[in-house]
Amino acid sequence: MIIKLGMPSCPGSGRSVFAAGHLGELTQIITPDLVDEVLHATCRVEMRIRKLPARVVVYFVLAMALFPREGYRGVWASLVAGLKGGGSDPSAAALRQARRRIGPEPLVLLFDRLKGCTATPATVGAWWRGLRLVAWDGTTLEVADSAANAAFFGYYRARRASTYPLVRLTALVECGTRALVDAVAGPAADSEKSQAQQLCGALRPGMLHFADRGSDGLDLMRQAACSGADLLWRIGASRVLPAIEVLDDGSWLSMVSTPTGRNQLVRWVHRDRRRGVPPQVRGIAVRVIEADVTVADRTTMTVRASRLRLVTTLLDHRRYPAEELAALYHERWEIETAFYGLKVTALGSGTVLRSHHPRDVFQELFGLFIVFQAARRIASDTAVAAGLDPDQISLTVTLRTARHTVINADAAPLTKPGLTPRISAAILGPRELGAAQRRRRILPRRVKRSQSKFAYNETRNARPLLRATIVISVTPCSGRP
Repeated sequence: MIIKLGMPSCPGSGRSVFAAGHLGELTQIITPDLVDEVLHATCRVEMRIRKLPARVVVYFVLAMALFPREGYRGVWASLVAGLKGGGSDPSAAALRQARRRIGPEPLVLLFDRLKGCTATPATVGAWWRGLRLVAWDGTTLEVADSAANAAFFGYYRARRASTYPLVRLTALVECGTRALVDAVAGPAADSEKSQAQQLCGALRPGMLHFADRGSDGLDLMRQAACSGADLLWRIGASRVLPAIEVLDDGSWLSMVSTPTGRNQLVRWVHRDRRRGVPPQVRGIAVRVIEADVTVADRTTMTVRASRLRLVTTLLDHRRYPAEELAALYHERWEIETAFYGLKVTALGSGTVLRSHHPRDVFQELFGLFIVFQAARRIASDTAVAAGLDPDQISLTVTLRTARHTVINADAAPLTKPGLTPRISAAILGPRELGAAQRRRRILPRRVKRSQSKFAYNETRNARPLLRATIVISVTPCSGRP
C-alpha cells in the first residue's frame, strides 16, 4: 500500500524542493501548515527558496527521531525513498548546517502546539470518578561526549569518568494514554523539584496528580495544589502528619506544613478552625492514607511487603474511599512505561543523542518528543474508535509502521486527508488482548544497561515475567501517626 502525501508547489522552483518535507502518515498530525506556522512565529522562514527549505529541514529533524540509528544521509534517504523524479541530494555537512540554521526554537514551539492530554471521555483507563489521571517524574538521557555538551550539561557525579553527559528530563504524563502533557529538560545539575515547579503550570482542575517521594515538599505541593488539580502523592516517613480527625475508612485529616512539633501543629489547627482561619495559612490540608502492600510472587514463591504512605487533597472519604485511592496510586507507574517507550522503544536501547552542541541537543530532543506525542495521539484515537484501552496498543508497532509509511510515501495528494490507515490497521492487527483492567506493574527498578557493555552478563541479569498477586490493605489510624 502506497501512502500519498500532498506537498504544496513552490513557484519557479518545482515541487521537488518541498517533496521531502513529510513524515509519512504522521504528517496528518504534524501538518505542513502547522510547521509553516511555527517557522513564521520564530522567524525561521528563508528569504529565498533554498535546496533545503526550512519546512523540509524541520521534517528532517523529526525523521532523525524516527530513524535514530541512521546517519544524516540515511535519514534523508528514508525521506526520499518513495519519491519519483529525484530532487536534491544534500551532503551530510549541508544537512548539519541546515538544522543549525533553524535552531531549536521551531521544534520547541511545535511541541508546545502538540503537547497535552489526548484522552476523551470515552477513553478506557484514563479516568477515575471523573478525574483525569496524570503523573510526573524525572529521568536522564545520554548525549554525545563533546566538549560543548560536557560544559553545558555536565556528568553524573558518581560516574564522572565512565559515562556520557546527561540531560535531566522531568515530564508530566497522562497515565491513561502515556501522552506528554508537558516536559522540561536541562543540565544534569538541575534538580527534579525545580523542573517540576515549571510543570505546575500544566496542571488543571479536574486532574488527579500522582507523585513519588521525590516531590515531598511544602512549596512544591502548595504550588501544585494552587493549580486546582487534586493531588495523590507518596510522602516520606519522616514527615510529621498528626491526626486532626480520624475518619471511618482508616484515613485521617492532617496538614502538610513547615517542620514543627506535633502538639504545636495540632494547637494551631484547632485554634485556626475556631477563628475561621483557612488552613492554607499554616500549610495544606490533606488526608493521610497508610496501606500495607503485599506482593506474592507465584514464580519464585516469595512474599514482599511494604508500607505505602499517601497524602491527598481529596478530603471527602465517602466519595473517595481510602482503599480505592491506595490501589489507584499504582497508576503512577504508567509514567515509567512512558519513559521506557521514549528512551528504549522510540530512541533505542543504549542510543546516545547524536548532537554535539547543546542547541542541537535541544532541537533533537524536542523532535523526539514531537514524534512520540504524535504516535501516542494516533494510538489513543485508534483505541477509542475500537473501544480498547490504550494500554493494549503497541508503541513498537505504531512507530515501526510509521517508519514504513515514511519510506513508502510519494508526492501525490492524499485521497482521504486526516486519516492514518496503515498505522491504525497495524496496531489493531493480531495482538494479545489482556483483561479489561489495566495491567499492574510489579517489576522492581533496575539498571537497564551496565556501564560497560562487555561486562554485561545476560544470564545473571535475566528477569523472567513475574506472576504475582498484589494485595493492598489500608492501615487504620491509631490516633497518633
